[in-house]
Amino acid sequence: MRKFDVFVHGATPSGIFSAIVCARAGKSVVIQAPESSIGGMITGGLGITDAPHRFKNWAGGVVEEFTDAVSSITGYNASSFLQWNFPPSVAHRVLSRMIRAEPNIVLALGETITQVIRNEIVDQDGQPDSAVAERGTRIAAIATEGCSWLRKPGKGGLYAAKVYIDASYNGGLMAAANVPWRIGREAASQFGEDYAGANPGCVTERTYDVVDEKGNLTKYGGWRAFEPKGSADRRSMAMGFRNCITNIPGDSNLRFPAPPGFDIRDFSDEVRLAQKAGSIRINTREHAYRPIYRATYDAEKAKLAIPNFLQLGEQERQNTWLRLSSIKEMTEYRDKFSANGSDIRGEVSSEYSEATDKRRHEIREFLAYRELGRLHIFQQRFEVPQVVRRNFSMWGLCADEWQDDYILTPGWPSELYQREGRRLVGQVTINFWHAVYEVNWEDSIAVGQYILDSKAKTQTARPFGGTKFEGHLAVKTFQDANGAEVHAGNANYITVPLRAVVPPVGECDNLIVSWGISASEVAFTAIRLEPFLSAVGEACGHVALTSLEMEVPPAKLSYAPVQNRLKKAGLTITRF
Repeated sequence: MRKFDVFVHGATPSGIFSAIVCARAGKSVVIQAPESSIGGMITGGLGITDAPHRFKNWAGGVVEEFTDAVSSITGYNASSFLQWNFPPSVAHRVLSRMIRAEPNIVLALGETITQVIRNEIVDQDGQPDSAVAERGTRIAAIATEGCSWLRKPGKGGLYAAKVYIDASYNGGLMAAANVPWRIGREAASQFGEDYAGANPGCVTERTYDVVDEKGNLTKYGGWRAFEPKGSADRRSMAMGFRNCITNIPGDSNLRFPAPPGFDIRDFSDEVRLAQKAGSIRINTREHAYRPIYRATYDAEKAKLAIPNFLQLGEQERQNTWLRLSSIKEMTEYRDKFSANGSDIRGEVSSEYSEATDKRRHEIREFLAYRELGRLHIFQQRFEVPQVVRRNFSMWGLCADEWQDDYILTPGWPSELYQREGRRLVGQVTINFWHAVYEVNWEDSIAVGQYILDSKAKTQTARPFGGTKFEGHLAVKTFQDANGAEVHAGNANYITVPLRAVVPPVGECDNLIVSWGISASEVAFTAIRLEPFLSAVGEACGHVALTSLEMEVPPAKLSYAPVQNRLKKAGLTITRF
């Protein structure tokens, strides 16, 4: 058995920043993850990230060290939002350097949890020492084994720690430890949230079909009718791949190769789509990428490309260059681009949230096959019209991205963008009302800012052609009991209380959850962003340190010592 002060499940940004905080305080830390790569989505393709525009909610600590180091490479340094735009390889380089600088951190990548062992206090007769003895209220150890399905599986082992942090996207440690959690949408009645649950009255319609000429469903569509308004379900937001692509010719451009095992018969739907819609381009969001942003800032090129460059301030110059991405502009000024791929909705998204580590890997590879295969067809297969092939001809995967850590084939992202997974049932639950009224929790440990923004959860075929999606939010301004307007659709400030990252006392007292925190599904749509949850992760590192120093499990901590530590670290924990 290997013993550590802190065990972190998930090599996400949230988990890494938690680990670095603890390691710098002299604590021993192990980061375990079922993937073979570090950094989650910010090294896995999310080069366009929604950070607060008006303030740095991550200022003062290791997250700011990360963004400062990244922006010194990319040149995007004129605003808090701009700092979170970068090529994945830059994020990977910086995070790797930060981890290597901490000898107290051990990486246990490519390992899956097989058992969570709870504490047992027994006497020689096999009974509790007393009627009040703790029994099973803490994690004592975690057993793992190597993920044999990976190219680089880990070794596995038995790990014991004093504090455990679940920083994974799917709440895998929570589930393995049988800690109460939620998934999908709560009923509107649970927290009195008008926007919770199914909402069949708020749908988006598209003209392309998700059935073939024989009436068979294609890809991710379904026939099932939408549930009644406000009813609970286990559906999750759409997933997708975020990518880094280039239109610079030469060896740096890999084009869109056929994925391993490619069979044109698997893509009859895509061929038919291209034949019917010859206007498909690289920036057609449903079938390729949008938005597409420039991955780094080049002041000299920007001076040539932006007509009023000299009259603009530096922030305006960088923002303009970032978004200089019409087809004409991208052709004239070729570059490396961060790109948001098509959304993948429906049952596969919900399955992924609760699947085993092995099944999640299979889903990632299956979806990578589908997504890369479609791009390959649009670019290179004679079965599609020449105009479509011409539209994609200059584009390709980057030869300097994901050459070691990738899904399916070099150049393809190492992670699938999962917007939500299991969420802790904590000591309190952040909900819609806390978000729109910008409640300052008395035990706040972090703060962020974003709109309530859900992606579609269901894709359903229309009987006479086309498709429709359900799951978006259309949050509107309303009047409160005093007649004052509440701008619920704005990017409001949301604080995260200490009680939202720990389970109720007696459930699992030495567990902290830094990503799938205790929030309703509606509230989590504004919390789910990497800049926000990175700040939460850093704060959770300080919660762990407070627990270790006071020898009090996280679930039983009082707020004052945590607050003192966060303030001493200079972190932003409240907006007002």
